[in-house]
Amino acid sequence: MDRGVSDIHAEPLDEKFRIRCRRDGVLESAGAIRKEKGKAFINRLKVMAALDIADARRPQDGRIVYKEGIDIRLSTMPTVRGEKAVIRILGGSRNLPDLDSLGMDKRAVSLIRKSLRDTKGLIIICGPTGSGKTTTLYAALREIDKESVSIATLEDPVEYKIDGLSQSQIGKKGGIAFHEGLRALLRQDPDILVIGEIRDDETATIAVRAALTGHLVFSTIHANEAAAVPERLVDMGVPAYLVGDALLCTAAQRLVRRHCAVCGGTGCLACNFSGYDGRDCLAEVIYFTSRTKEIVRRDASVGAVRKGAQEAIFFKETAMAMVRDGLTDEREIMRVCGEDHEY
Repeated sequence: MDRGVSDIHAEPLDEKFRIRCRRDGVLESAGAIRKEKGKAFINRLKVMAALDIADARRPQDGRIVYKEGIDIRLSTMPTVRGEKAVIRILGGSRNLPDLDSLGMDKRAVSLIRKSLRDTKGLIIICGPTGSGKTTTLYAALREIDKESVSIATLEDPVEYKIDGLSQSQIGKKGGIAFHEGLRALLRQDPDILVIGEIRDDETATIAVRAALTGHLVFSTIHANEAAAVPERLVDMGVPAYLVGDALLCTAAQRLVRRHCAVCGGTGCLACNFSGYDGRDCLAEVIYFTSRTKEIVRRDASVGAVRKGAQEAIFFKETAMAMVRDGLTDEREIMRVCGEDHEY
């Protein structure tokens, strides 16, 4: 597998199949093949993923074990020109990094590690799709995975199969919904719960109550910044006083392309003349002290949480540090984070 490629798109056009790769977060052309070969290629993938090759009218999802250490997630989708396939390449459990290998600011890592020393509370990671939330979550779990701790997960799908963790798949293939699986999991005597994503009001409520009844709970949620997580939970119907009591740490992240070590960002053969090679984690983290918890109980708005956060580091600080250290540039920061943030 080519280094830096996370997804491969095989997309039918009128007379050919367009092949594109997402390398370090950016989609780029990888050529084209004849339409007949494109159809055969997708059918071969569907056979390998145990999908129904006779059904090209419905979306399908499957998994392929390419070789030891590399898993492939296959997603097919019908379009007006034929069936499209997207391949997501996962590194596999043996290639999972630790917190120090994510390229995250050391101050952010320190705050996450501080939260891992607690035995109860809610730790939530947020960010857009493909920003490495699951990787960060498992990197944190590696720090506390030991024989004396029972760790149970609910995921849709299970991205990394980790020996020693009790992992359950939910959704259509798993046959159970998030909130149903979470209720059942609480009867399994876990010390640590991992919920793939808080998607609905009921899951949010159960996750918060689990964190308040002696469990360390990890999850992800859709929010743009770490300070937005309390408000998001309140919007899902969880009372602010419970959110304040439960939250231990929130983190938001993006993946930022790193300057090529060979050319320093000017472009060379090693980086395919892009100037970048690999990605680092741009993160912001809030550790919820007793004072910050009290602020959430009174006012869970983004502005109030940002202003009242005592132990925190925000995107602006970590982005400026990455640019100052020559790891990336302002143009890349703006590409990833948009113009809503000031750096």
